[in-house]
Amino acid sequence: TRMVSQLREVRSLAGTDGVGTFEGYGSVFGVVDSYGDVVAKGAFKKTLKQWKADRGQFPPMLLQHGGGFAGGAEDQVPIGVWDEMREDDTGLYVKGRIIALDTDIAKRVYAGLVENVLNGLSIGFMTRDVAYGKAGTDEPARTLKSVDLWEVSLVTYPANDDARVTSVKSGALMDVRDFEQFLIREGGFSRTDAKVVIAKGFRCAARDADTAERDALPVPMITDDEVLSSLAALRADIQGAK
Repeated sequence: TRMVSQLREVRSLAGTDGVGTFEGYGSVFGVVDSYGDVVAKGAFKKTLKQWKADRGQFPPMLLQHGGGFAGGAEDQVPIGVWDEMREDDTGLYVKGRIIALDTDIAKRVYAGLVENVLNGLSIGFMTRDVAYGKAGTDEPARTLKSVDLWEVSLVTYPANDDARVTSVKSGALMDVRDFEQFLIREGGFSRTDAKVVIAKGFRCAARDADTAERDALPVPMITDDEVLSSLAALRADIQGAK
């Protein structure tokens, strides 16, 4: 059974700290999902306590529930890590981060988050305590009072179609070539000046790296007005120094 989630926020911060971090709700209390199920407040308390006591961590973060029973072994490899998971008045609050951001799959997942096209969360579980609704009434088919949580997935189609990303604080990850194009397109830099900015920005981080390693380094892109204004000032400084 897969339940509704609500993904609240995707966040990318300057530097490497926070890149790929997002938060939301793996399940929302009191919402009837496409299976006719409702999760009751308190449904996750026992399972979260047990995860912490037995393993000292939270359930895995998978992509699309690991492909379900049709998925292969690689599909079961977690796409990220949940750093926080708890119940609040809304539901199962989760906060986590995509891992291995230098891999193709992680880049695609993170880009999907940023572009708000991969914007659902869903839980994989087994029921512990369930109350069944009466046939022919408006009661939900099942009220899940307690569950064993197996995993919380990023999904394209959550059980509740309203479970979508509500805010994205900043952009994506770019390699050096992408960042050069961004400076030219958004910052108004010439290609030569863009290369100067990149060289200065990567001097410390990639001082001892070869070209291929430098090109693989992530560069945070934050395209708000303040940053674009700073780019304009930087462009003016570079041109004035010529």
